[in-house]
Parts: sequence; structure tokens; C-alpha cells
Amino acid sequence: MKTVNGKTMGFGFSAVNAGQRNVSVEPQLIAVSTDGGFRLTPPVTRALGVGSGEYVMFISNIDGIEQAIAAKDPQIVEFCQEQGLELGSPEASIAIHQEFDMWAIAKGVQEFDAKGNAKTTQERLSKKDKLKFVSQHFEEMLVAANEQADDETKDALNRDGITKEEQMDLLTAFVKARELPKYKGSKTANPAGYTGAGTSLTFTDTNVWNQLKADMEEPSKLNRVFDIDLDAVQDIEINNGYEMVTVKAFILGAHVDKEPSRIEKGDKE
Repeated sequence: MKTVNGKTMGFGFSAVNAGQRNVSVEPQLIAVSTDGGFRLTPPVTRALGVGSGEYVMFISNIDGIEQAIAAKDPQIVEFCQEQGLELGSPEASIAIHQEFDMWAIAKGVQEFDAKGNAKTTQERLSKKDKLKFVSQHFEEMLVAANEQADDETKDALNRDGITKEEQMDLLTAFVKARELPKYKGSKTANPAGYTGAGTSLTFTDTNVWNQLKADMEEPSKLNRVFDIDLDAVQDIEINNGYEMVTVKAFILGAHVDKEPSRIEKGDKE
């Protein structure tokens, strides 16, 4: 505890990422040129409370717009009349969505079934992930395989001249993926390996990427950069499969299209 002007300050501490540059970064979501790829800048991830390995999800009002069109909502009817469009025509539908569609970003919520049981998903493990696990548990895995594996595997693991690397490759077959809680949205990562709050995070959502870049002739050649107003946080109710839960969401604002660069200004950590 620290005493300041006679008062005890008890604010909690958190780890600070070493080596990050003190640069000004705008709060933005970038739909990058790589198919399906997105990047969130540090101010947004800090506001969302999302760290590397956690989940972010998109929220939109598109379903509500479709229902309003079907119900001939007065606001929709008035818009079509002002624009000289025939409600129900493809042209009207495109114009309505361009005018009224809204997107937001929020931290992913855990999913449950109708009975309230947590949904699970199997952990995705690449060959690199499996080799890393084997390298960390090599001796115990080798002993276990020699005790429990079939004769063919035992012979392969103990053949004359076999290298440790070859043994490790064989042992990857025994690395089993874990059952993990399932979340709405996409899992994030930090390419530089930083953890904690306020880092740049990347993730993939091909479906939303295609929708947000639908009007671009060559979406894979440009980044679409959305501004995010961190002062305009919205409380939005989301169904997690069992009940409605409230999430903090930020609306995607105006966007500009930019040429991707190897190191973009203000996007260094």
C-alpha cells in the first residue's frame, strides 16, 4: 500500500509488457488485406479487457433490419419513398442495409446449451504445438510409450540409429487435444507474443470480413480501417445459448481504405 496525502492507495497491480514503445495508437479495428484477417489496436483491446488467447465477437443489427423490411416498418417505408425505391426490390434491400446496418465488437462470451451446461470444443493443436509438448515431456512420454504402446510403435521408437527428433515425431501421435470451454467469436493472438492488457491482437472471421468488404472490388489488396469511439460504449444483450447476458460493445465508426504496409504508422508495440 502507498500513502498519499494521508490516504492509503490500494489499487491493484498488473504486469506491464516490457519493451513496448511509447507511441500514440488510434482506437481502430482493421480488416486487413489477408483473407478473413482482422487486427485490433491496443486502446480497443484494453477497453474490451481482452488479452491474447481470449475471444472477441462481432455483433450486428442485420437480423433486425431484415425483420423490419419484412414487417414494412414505417421508418423503412419512409426511407424507400424518399429514395424513390420500391420496397422489396433488390435495389431497395441493398440501399436499406447500406443506410441502417451497424456493426459492433465485444468480448466473446462462454456458450451454454439449453439446460445451462457449458459447451466445449476440442483444442486445436498444430504439429508444432504437439512437438513443443513432446519436447517438454519427452522422457515421461517415451517411458509411457514403451510400456503401453503397441509392438509396432515400440519397435519404431527403439530401432537402431533412431534420433531423438525422430522419436519426438513418433510421440506426437500420443498428444491428445484438451476439451476447452466454447466461446462465441474468434480466438485472438498477439504476433509478437506479448500477453496482458493493451496489446495489438489479431484474429480471423472470414464471414464478417467478406460482409464488411462486400463493396470492394479487390478486398485482398486494401486494409479497411474502422474508427472506434471508446467513449460510446454500448450495453447489448446477447443470448449465450441458455440465457441473455449483457456485454460491453463498441460500435464500428467511419472507415477508410488504405494500402497495407509492412510496418504501419502508429501500429508498433
